[in-house]
Amino acid sequence: MNQYLKSLWLTETVRLIEKDGARFDDDEANRQARSIKGDISARIIKRADILSEQHGLKKSQQEWLHSAKLSFFILFIIALFTGAGLAFSALANNPVNLYWALLCLLGFHFVTLCLWLISCIFLPNESGSFFIHLWLWLAKKIAKKSTASQVLPAFITVFNKQLRWLIGLIVNLLWSVILFSALIVLVALLSTKNYSFEWQTTLLSADAVITITHFLGELPTMLGFSLPDNDTIRASEQAMVNGEIRSAWAVWLLGIFIVYGVAIRLILFIFCGMKWRFGCQNISLSIQYPQYQLLINELDIAPIKYIVDQDGSSDTLLCDQNKQIVKTSANTALVAIDIEPNWSPPNHINFLGFLNSNEQRKAVLDFLQQHPANKLLIAIDTDRSPDRGIINLIQLLAVKAADCRIWFINQGRQLNNWQESLSKLKIVLADTSWLLDEGDNAKRN
Repeated sequence: MNQYLKSLWLTETVRLIEKDGARFDDDEANRQARSIKGDISARIIKRADILSEQHGLKKSQQEWLHSAKLSFFILFIIALFTGAGLAFSALANNPVNLYWALLCLLGFHFVTLCLWLISCIFLPNESGSFFIHLWLWLAKKIAKKSTASQVLPAFITVFNKQLRWLIGLIVNLLWSVILFSALIVLVALLSTKNYSFEWQTTLLSADAVITITHFLGELPTMLGFSLPDNDTIRASEQAMVNGEIRSAWAVWLLGIFIVYGVAIRLILFIFCGMKWRFGCQNISLSIQYPQYQLLINELDIAPIKYIVDQDGSSDTLLCDQNKQIVKTSANTALVAIDIEPNWSPPNHINFLGFLNSNEQRKAVLDFLQQHPANKLLIAIDTDRSPDRGIINLIQLLAVKAADCRIWFINQGRQLNNWQESLSKLKIVLADTSWLLDEGDNAKRN
């Protein structure tokens, strides 16, 4: 499964979780999603990818994929032993009853094939196969209990129209393994032991047996397998010890098993695999769900309003509800967190504004998302304590600049706490000279 399909799967997982419960805290995810190029579907997928990383949904998806692969490997091993068991049961007696051997080898195969075809036609999205139920049961047992419960329903929703081909791919692959395993054991037994063959019947005549034998062997004969003649068939009502007769019946048995067993399952496996692969290429995000409709306006790129300074020297940005003007021509910027509005920032500094309210913080974060600064200096009043909200805001600001540093505007009561908190964040201290150096160089250039 490619990364795009995994992202669609995670997007649907996020939608189901938000549908059943409360909506995620998605301000930062929406902000990052709005910054990417592409249509609304790409932004919704980007938002879900960010939320999945934050809330462990991506890990849940990986655990599901791991458990699915491990459970399939277990089924693969079971299929190998099942095929060997079919071969041993078919040749359990010597002489071998030909039609009883065919029933052992192909009987359950044909029954399950008919059931799969019926379910594929009339119940295309239902997993009616025993293998599928066993696979899902094993996957749930292997997956951790902490895995999000919406992961599997989200997968079914995303791949709804392609489920019949996925089910067919898995079922026919496992049956191909069973029949290939049986074929290998059959060839090994027939090559290393002497078997005599006979047919026995109470209701059918010898002529009826001849007709059935020719009917079953007609297609294998076209592919190069030999067919016993009528005299040999009549004589085989009792086991014959003639080597040529035994060889003819062994080749007939193998031919029927290969054509009506192995070849059918292999062809169906390849067909379902191609339908699944090409079908997945046409899967896209369906935005008709109400949860996606609500995101359309939120993830739409908001127009940035520019005005011109009175001297016409540079563009400026009207960025928040207080209509503070922010210069955007420089690659350096200063912001102030929880500082009184009467504080005056130094002159000749590209001051983005005070981050004292949610509206101000959102405006500056949105702006930095679209216009990352090379250098970002964060002014801090150390009389205020470094609570979790401020620390989270600093972390958000730090990722939106190539280099971010902290400026303590005073030596306040909480200075030691701030120094301890910043040591954990690994953000160094600086003052406005750090910004002015680059600004002066820009002026000289």
